Amino acid sequence: MSDIRKHNNFSLLPADPEERQRTLLDSYWESREKILYLLLNYTLIESFRKFVKKQVPYPFVQPAMVRPGAVTATKEHALHNTCLITLLDATLPDNLRKHFRCREGNRVTRDNIADVAPDLPTLESYNDSLKDTSHPLFPKLLRMLLPLDYSLLIQNTAKPGEPVKKMELSNFHVRIERLTDNALRHMGIHLNYLERSLREKGDSFSEIMEKKLYEYYHFYHNAGGRRAAAVHAAQLLMREKLPGTILVGSQQDRRLSLLTTQGKNQQTRIEQFFLVRLDNRLYRELLEFGAAEQLDIRNHYLVFPESQEEGLVILKAEYQHTEASLPLAGNKLKESHRIHEEWLCLKEESIIPVTPEEARRIGFSYAYRELEDF
Repeated sequence: MSDIRKHNNFSLLPADPEERQRTLLDSYWESREKILYLLLNYTLIESFRKFVKKQVPYPFVQPAMVRPGAVTATKEHALHNTCLITLLDATLPDNLRKHFRCREGNRVTRDNIADVAPDLPTLESYNDSLKDTSHPLFPKLLRMLLPLDYSLLIQNTAKPGEPVKKMELSNFHVRIERLTDNALRHMGIHLNYLERSLREKGDSFSEIMEKKLYEYYHFYHNAGGRRAAAVHAAQLLMREKLPGTILVGSQQDRRLSLLTTQGKNQQTRIEQFFLVRLDNRLYRELLEFGAAEQLDIRNHYLVFPESQEEGLVILKAEYQHTEASLPLAGNKLKESHRIHEEWLCLKEESIIPVTPEEARRIGFSYAYRELEDF
C-alpha cells in the first residue's frame, strides 16, 4: 500500500485528481458515484439500523473474510438489504439481450411498476424524467424500486451520434441468464488455461475452474443468487469489451461489491465496502489522526456522528488480479498447476468518507488484524 504520511494505524492516502475530474465531467462516472453512495446507505447503514431496531447484534464482516481467497459460506441475514444493479456506459447491445432479459414488460414505466406494486404510495409522483440519473429526484425513484426488485439496468440511452450521454434507469426485474459452463470456458481461454474446450483437461480441472471463477471476483466459490448473476454480468461485459459496473449486495456477504469492467483492456476492478466498528483505542487514535491531518472525522467519516454508535466507519477493500489470473501475451498456454495459485491480492484498504464531497481516504489495514481488536 502506498501512503505519504503515517500515524500509527492510520495514514492519509493521496487523492487521484484524474479520477475526481472524471467523476465531475463524465455522466457515467458521476452516476456511478451517486449510485455508490446511495447503495452504501441502503445496503450498509439502513441495514445496521434495522438490526439495532430489532435488537439483533449486527453481523460485522470478520477480518479473515476480507483476505483474498478466504471468503467462506455464512448464513443469510434476512434483515440485511440487498441489491443488484448493472450500470452500463453504453447501450445494451442486441447480442446480450438473451443474457440480460429486457422485455417490454420490464421497462421502467408507471404502468409496469404498478403491475408489480400497485399500492406503492410514491408511484403517484412518478414521471419518466425521473429515470435520468441526473434528475434531482432520481435517488427517490431508485430507492423506491430497490426493495421491490431483484435486478435493475441503468444504461446510456442516447441515440447514435448524440454527443452527450443520457444515463437512464431503463429496466427493472432484469433476469441475468447464462450457462456456467460457457462462463468457465470463456474464462479458461481468456486466461490461457484452455485452448478450446472446457473438458480438455478433465472434469477435476473444470471443478477447480468453477471455484476460481468466483474467486476472480472475490466471492465464495459456491455463491448463488445475486452474486452468481453479478459474476455472469461482469464477465459478459468484459467479454464484449463494454465498460460498466455491477453493484451487488447480498444477505450472506453483508457488503457492497463493485465489479467494474474497463472496456478494451478486458480487465475488471474489484472493490468491496462493509461496516467496521473500531474499538475505543483505535477510535481515539482515529480522532487524533484526523486532528493532525485537519480532517473532520466526526462529520465526514463516522457513520453516526451524533449517536452512541461511536467508531462505526465504512471500509473499502480494493483487490487486484495476480499474474495467475491475467492473460498472457501471445496466447501462450499456462501450466495447469498455476490454477492453484491465488488469483487476487489486496491493493488497498481504506476508511472512506460517508459523503462524496470529501475525497480523501484514510489508509487502515483490517484484513490481517486479529478479531479481538474489534
